[in-house]
Amino acid sequence: MNKIHQLGLLSGLIATLLVTPAYAQWQLDNEHSNLNFISIKKTSVAEVHQFKKLMGEVSDAGNIHLVIDLSSVETQIDIRNERLKSMLFEIAQFPTAEFDGQIDMSKVAALKVGATLDMPVNGKLTMHGKVQDTKAMLSMVKLSDDQIQVVTKMPIILNADLYDLAAGIEKLREAANLPVISAAVPVTFDLIFKH
Repeated sequence: MNKIHQLGLLSGLIATLLVTPAYAQWQLDNEHSNLNFISIKKTSVAEVHQFKKLMGEVSDAGNIHLVIDLSSVETQIDIRNERLKSMLFEIAQFPTAEFDGQIDMSKVAALKVGATLDMPVNGKLTMHGKVQDTKAMLSMVKLSDDQIQVVTKMPIILNADLYDLAAGIEKLREAANLPVISAAVPVTFDLIFKH
């Protein structure tokens, strides 16, 4: 498993866990999924960004594995994308962020089409060479017998300092000539898994 660092999102990692309605492997549908994170600068200016390449699966035993390609970060500003990749994420050394967790497959398998299940999920988020315990409250909707939607019920707040990203945030602050960039990063996701 590659070690990676992506805040927010990172966080997003957790969504994969709640996408397994039956006792078989479920694959993340990247085209119909999204993982967003919010950066806060100048104390009160918030901007929403996303990662465009996600991979993930839930095994028949309930093991969740989610991978975020950090080079796919999209902020709508090219130079900012490049700065995040090189100064913050350091993608040459840490190309991905990964989440690993476990869910109760029996609860997922019992869902009827159209039904919703709220579930707390605990796991490990690996980013920028650091591994931290991560918790999320997710809402899962069984869209069909072979498709499940997993959404964060509330944002996951990642602390950049815990992933050794403080120095990268300082480089970004200096490059953009900003007074402050918050180390607290809210992450949300809306993931589709297919069987």
